[in-house]
Amino acid sequence: MRNSGIYIVALAALVLMTAGCGKKEQASAPSTTGEKKVRIVLITNGNSPFWDPMEVGMRKAAEELGCEAISRRPTTDSPALQRQIIEEYQAQKVDGIGISVIESDTIGPVIDELMNSGIKVITFDSDAANSKRIAYIGTNNFEAGKAAGEAAKKLLPEGGKVFGFVGNQNAPNARERIAGFKEAIKGTNIVLVDVFDDNKDPAKARANVENVLQAHKDVKMLLGLFSYDGPQIAAAVKEAGVRDKVKILCFDAEPETINHLKRGEIDATVVQKPYEFGYRSVQLLYKIITLGDVDKALKEFEAESGYKVAPGNVIDTGVEIITPQNINDYLKRLEDLGIKSS
Repeated sequence: MRNSGIYIVALAALVLMTAGCGKKEQASAPSTTGEKKVRIVLITNGNSPFWDPMEVGMRKAAEELGCEAISRRPTTDSPALQRQIIEEYQAQKVDGIGISVIESDTIGPVIDELMNSGIKVITFDSDAANSKRIAYIGTNNFEAGKAAGEAAKKLLPEGGKVFGFVGNQNAPNARERIAGFKEAIKGTNIVLVDVFDDNKDPAKARANVENVLQAHKDVKMLLGLFSYDGPQIAAAVKEAGVRDKVKILCFDAEPETINHLKRGEIDATVVQKPYEFGYRSVQLLYKIITLGDVDKALKEFEAESGYKVAPGNVIDTGVEIITPQNINDYLKRLEDLGIKSS
């Protein structure tokens, strides 16, 4: 009887231990050393396929560093919803949060609250430069807009009317891309007539394009500033039968954008590096959290990543222009990273 009592106590202890290990938020394995894992959350500004490669990079960095990293995608283009998601992880007292900011006026003060509470915060893809965020990783969106403008000058050497389409012109990345595009086309006969918001609704984006094609028969170029806009523009132009009259310039390389490029239905796209957004955000947040010294973390990050940390702690991952002529070479480079789109 004494031995069976010992057995029952041991079995009960094992059950309790197993139950405790099961209380994990994501599928990453619990620490085998008993030490608390660093927890990092990356919160996007929407639910586009653009974020798929970001999550691949995020998981790769977390695996290499031995930390826990998860991502959350707001289902709508709502600053209030993004704030709600952020506050959820603030309540959980995670160690670090990376945010692609939907609207800086709304989310900037939230970032300040996080920093004041001890949670380390960086931004990626879309910045809140006036907040207390530690650093920004991603595209210099003004320069990306200029790159789009330079591509437009090649596609429209004689000039012409351009109409733009974007999720939300209040988003920092949208404002900066538009400003950069306008800067690049100064002194030319290219005119950005108007930009239409679609609240990140592909159906609305398609309707906006259709309305422009109906109302402006002299349009020469359609510019998609967010990742899902390109496919909607290409589909609307094809249906209207005006592909021979209208140039299409967009951003990013979602799967459908890639298909349109292969078929010559999009003239050029400005591609970013979302894989790097995820990988480098986790890498930098982990250094900041574990080293406890921002300056040291940034110096180590700069040395290891090869990216320069510019004034304001801005880390520009760069862009490039992809066309039907170089799309296959680009896809090979994505394949080497283990991703299929960007």
